[in-house]
Amino acid sequence: MKPLLARVESKKAYKAAAILKVLAHPKRLAIVDLLGKEDKMTVTEIYRTLDLPQAIASQHLITLKDRGILSSLKVGTKIYYSLSIPKLLDVIDSLEECCESI
Repeated sequence: MKPLLARVESKKAYKAAAILKVLAHPKRLAIVDLLGKEDKMTVTEIYRTLDLPQAIASQHLITLKDRGILSSLKVGTKIYYSLSIPKLLDVIDSLEECCESI
């Protein structure tokens, strides 16, 4: 098998590494996984579901949104978050399988 830089252009490899770096936090992985199962959720729904302090959930949501992994939509006083890159669920599934075999 060719090394990643030989299989994809260098620019894509750096983008992939940047996405993985953002996902390298268990709470951010949990948020992405949760939003993959739901169409959209508010901050309140997310922090209650994941049993996180509101401030911590908000920080992670901002990080994920700033990196283009999540998108948001303001409706009245609520902000709804959704997954911008649904294929990331395949990555999470693959990581889960890898963790089972280690």
